[in-house]
Amino acid sequence: MWITADVNIPQQLLDAAAKDEVVFFVGAGASFNPPANLPSYNQLAAMLADEADESRPCDDEQLDRFIGMLPDNFNVHKRTKDIMRGDDIHCNSTHEAIVRLASSVKTPRIVTTNYDLLLEEAAQKQNCDLGRSYYGPAVPIGSDFSGLLYLHGSVDSPDREIVLDDRDFARAYLSEGWATRFLLKLFETYTVVFIGYSFGDVIMRYLALGISSHARPRYIFLSEEDMNGRDNEWQHNGITPIAYPSANKHCALVRAINAWADHMSLDYNAYEKRLPGIIENGVPKDAVDLDYASAALSTAEGAQCFVDIIERKEGQEETVKSKIKREWLSWLMSSDALREVFTERGPKTQNEKILLDWFLVDFVQKPEERDFVLYVLCKLQSSMSDWLFEQLHECVSYCISHRDRRDLIPVFTVLMTSMQGHSAPSVLDEFIEPSLLYNSDISPQILSLIIRPYLKLTAPFRGNGIRPRAEIAWPYDRIEEIDNHLSFDMKKMALLAESSLQRASALLQAYQGENEYSCLSRPSIEPSDQNLYVSDLQSMFVDILRDYAHGHKDQQDSLIYRWWNSESALLKRLAINTIAFSDWDANRKITWILEHDYLFDLDAHHEVYMVLKEAAPSMGENSKKNILEYLRNKLDSLKETYSDERTALYEQFDVLQWLLKHMNGGMGNWPEAQKWKNELARKYNFLPREHADFHIYSEGVCSVTTGITDEQFIDILENRPSVLEEKMFGNQDKTVKFDSLSINNQISEVVSHNPRVGFTLWELVNRHKESDAVQYSCSIIRGWGEASLDDEQILVLDLLKKLLPKMGQDEVSAVSFFLNRQIDGEKTTITAKTLQIMSDIALQIWERYSSTFSASKDQQWQNDPVTYSLNCWPGKLAYFWMGRIRWRYRQEADSWNGLDNLEKKMVRRFVDDEGDFSPLVWTALLTNINMLHSLDRENTESWLPDLMKKAGTKFIWNVMLPNPILNIRLIDIAFYESCLDEFKYLSHLDDYKKQSFLLQVFWIVTYAGLEDKRRAKLLSKVVTAGNGIYAPLFMDRIVWAFKFRLDSKSKNMVWDLWLHRFIEDRHAGKGRNWSEKERIAFAELIPLLDEHLKEGMKYLSDNFPRIMGRDFINLIMLKNIDDIPQECAEAFIEFYTCLFKQPDIPYVWRVEELLQNLIDKFGIGKVSPLVSLARQKRIISDTWSPSFKGGAA
Repeated sequence: MWITADVNIPQQLLDAAAKDEVVFFVGAGASFNPPANLPSYNQLAAMLADEADESRPCDDEQLDRFIGMLPDNFNVHKRTKDIMRGDDIHCNSTHEAIVRLASSVKTPRIVTTNYDLLLEEAAQKQNCDLGRSYYGPAVPIGSDFSGLLYLHGSVDSPDREIVLDDRDFARAYLSEGWATRFLLKLFETYTVVFIGYSFGDVIMRYLALGISSHARPRYIFLSEEDMNGRDNEWQHNGITPIAYPSANKHCALVRAINAWADHMSLDYNAYEKRLPGIIENGVPKDAVDLDYASAALSTAEGAQCFVDIIERKEGQEETVKSKIKREWLSWLMSSDALREVFTERGPKTQNEKILLDWFLVDFVQKPEERDFVLYVLCKLQSSMSDWLFEQLHECVSYCISHRDRRDLIPVFTVLMTSMQGHSAPSVLDEFIEPSLLYNSDISPQILSLIIRPYLKLTAPFRGNGIRPRAEIAWPYDRIEEIDNHLSFDMKKMALLAESSLQRASALLQAYQGENEYSCLSRPSIEPSDQNLYVSDLQSMFVDILRDYAHGHKDQQDSLIYRWWNSESALLKRLAINTIAFSDWDANRKITWILEHDYLFDLDAHHEVYMVLKEAAPSMGENSKKNILEYLRNKLDSLKETYSDERTALYEQFDVLQWLLKHMNGGMGNWPEAQKWKNELARKYNFLPREHADFHIYSEGVCSVTTGITDEQFIDILENRPSVLEEKMFGNQDKTVKFDSLSINNQISEVVSHNPRVGFTLWELVNRHKESDAVQYSCSIIRGWGEASLDDEQILVLDLLKKLLPKMGQDEVSAVSFFLNRQIDGEKTTITAKTLQIMSDIALQIWERYSSTFSASKDQQWQNDPVTYSLNCWPGKLAYFWMGRIRWRYRQEADSWNGLDNLEKKMVRRFVDDEGDFSPLVWTALLTNINMLHSLDRENTESWLPDLMKKAGTKFIWNVMLPNPILNIRLIDIAFYESCLDEFKYLSHLDDYKKQSFLLQVFWIVTYAGLEDKRRAKLLSKVVTAGNGIYAPLFMDRIVWAFKFRLDSKSKNMVWDLWLHRFIEDRHAGKGRNWSEKERIAFAELIPLLDEHLKEGMKYLSDNFPRIMGRDFINLIMLKNIDDIPQECAEAFIEFYTCLFKQPDIPYVWRVEELLQNLIDKFGIGKVSPLVSLARQKRIISDTWSPSFKGGAA
């Protein structure tokens, strides 16, 4: 787990600590930094030699032997103790961090080879109980150890018990062996962590004697300098190094140990400090943040903190917040740790319960999240746990019944009818004989229960929101065998078909919340080549009912009435089809259509035209007159329907042309209609449409969905490929083609779920040379990019390699998309072999095609370079290489040795190569800069200066805002200066990015470890840039951080570190005068300063700003009064006295609540003058009087 940006602690070690099975071994390096300032073993040997007036040891000399060779009349043991006692020696931050960490484990266990007592001092300072202390040679039992052991004695030990020179070590580890016996049992029982040692330390040679083949894992914290290529040597000694950068006196080690202690403490406040910055950016790709979030969510406090943070509303648009929530929930559902809770079982731990409750409360119970709840059901439709199903059922039912949440009807419908293993009908086994299902002794009602429809949810096409598409599915689909048994009882089959269609329609309407639209899946009730997919139960039921109605003339009127008055779109269309072919006379047919105002119904368009076709030859004069009158009266309605007069008139033209075409005696029998039609044709250039009876052809190629499900698409491809080929490429009649966007989307969708279908499609489309074929190929490739390709991976890659020499820009983009999605999507198991192939393809694309890329001239992309880079192939290709690095690190974390040569080469080329692609690949590098630096510091720092120079400050921050992730080293070597330079360009940023940049400045001056001079320079720039216009915005960001991100301890740290000096300078008008706006912002900070409130108020009391409107209300609606110390009461009340003394203060009802809270906190005696002032200023009612609790008066 990346415990900090610099340090990755193995999960095995974290687990050992959580199980209370860890011992911390502390060496001399821990006591090196001030205020301890104690020498290392090397330095101690030199000091003793100087004091004894002997030559210092040589570089390669064995130090324990050297000390043993010093004169016998020189008491090295006593002098060593004197040196280690020292003058004004105290524990340092390393000691404090180690003690914190050891105390965070259930049983503290520390073994130190140091002689000083600074660990005990650190424990006392932090009020930590380390347990019993032991001093060698009186060591405890190694297998049952707890407390603090001075293995080599301490400054309080007798001289003879100090282990210092070679003779002491020989007794302890060889002849007497008491240290070795202790270590053997210790190493076999506990996981050991060495802190403060290096490879050349004498002690490491002797400690190796205590390591047996049965020892538990051992780890050592080592600076990168000490590592220096010695990984294999440490591993040979059975010790796993944990590297950290040694800059700034090894402060990265202290941060890592403290972060580990925070991780162990499971403290809500600790999570609240760090989780917000992770959560607000969505699921992180950065390994550090992702590891931290995963670990936090595995605890009850972390899970609760996560939920609390993600549900906060302040400072975030609802759409952004909702997007982030959804992204995190999707990640939770797919994560290894929590997937089972959604798919297999109920919650076993409190954190699992909290997260599931979050889903139930903050998704299911929020109307705005209804579509995402449906998306969750789509993902879990085949595998939802019993517990979650029951909870969802209970929650949804309650919301509908008691909260009038009618919007949840679609959710309720899917839950109660279509969740497999719960409410969906069981898929009937293929060995069930159809003759059993259609036995005459089984009633239609029973059959309808056995073969009942359910909703099958599928993910929406990309760009179509998050609500899943719903299609009707059936538990039995052996249509051919059913057809063979239809002779049993036609009436029985008709009853089954009718009830089944009614159920299917009810399901769709309940899900869609609107009228069913059926013509896409079944364009024509009668047999037609437009019915692309007829081999499903729904279409079979339509055929059964149509044939039944046509064959039972005596029942037609009752069938028409019943079907028309049903809620099913297909049954309504069956009613109209029955009318068309019934014994009714022509006038009755026409009259029915007009009276029911159905002449221009979109769904029943074809059936209505069949009525017109059948009635046209025998129409009477009344019917003709009524049709013409209806057409005239309907024009305004048609205009409203189509929002286009020409389309509306074309609809009239189609009806007239269709009727005249099918009349007996030709067009001369109806001169009025003929004249009107001719006028429309002459005036608007209308031409007769060959397929006017199919609305999908009403204006050439219509932009509609393909009208077939993914399953139907696959069936046609496999069984009738020529039909699909004609629909994709057309023939001489171009009107039969699918809409381009729809078919390309569906190809990608189908292939993503059925990658082998892609190969069949590939052969089909590559028989064609049209431009459509290229787009179809690209859609197949994109579908493969989204697919799990474990079995097809090599085949797909071989195919893409063959494309490389002759690709156009569309194909380059599709292949780049494929590479990026496959490496980063975690859907396919990538092997070393396939990684090499993918890398070769990516490299060849760059070498062949990078120079051919031409950037968009659209100005909108200038303000959104990240989105642009994600949507252009050079960016996608660069993100592939970032994904490759992440993939390799996940595979090789324990043996990671930085970027490999190919990765270094490509990153360098992204920096050095120049072209339209440069901003796109620079964006990929900048958004991943922290990861790249964490995984290969040396390489990153070799090219980063060139990138900073080429890209320029303005571009860099436009990319990295609003949420740059930078470690301290990156800020130090590059981004500090860039941050200073960015102030020149702030005016070009939108308000949100300005706020984000200034918040980043706050984090840098607070946490980046800047020297005072550099911090002061940056804060000065805040004040002077733009002639002072950014200073109030910066103060607003300080207020935001204090209000939402910092706890009391952190606030004190910020105040002491730099804020009090900054406010003092602002009060003095340094750089620029302290403006009214800035003082208003600072006024909002005053109540948040906690124990520094009194200090803050002294800067404002002599120049209190005019505070009105929302700023005034914010100060009245305080929620942190309980945090104000009693010693700050007078200053706090003075603050509100200044606020109330302003002229023209309006009545605000929350003032009374504020006064009551102040009285409860500080007592009426202190608050009474403020109450009198409020009455005098008439900002509270004259009748208000406070209440008193527990003698607060």
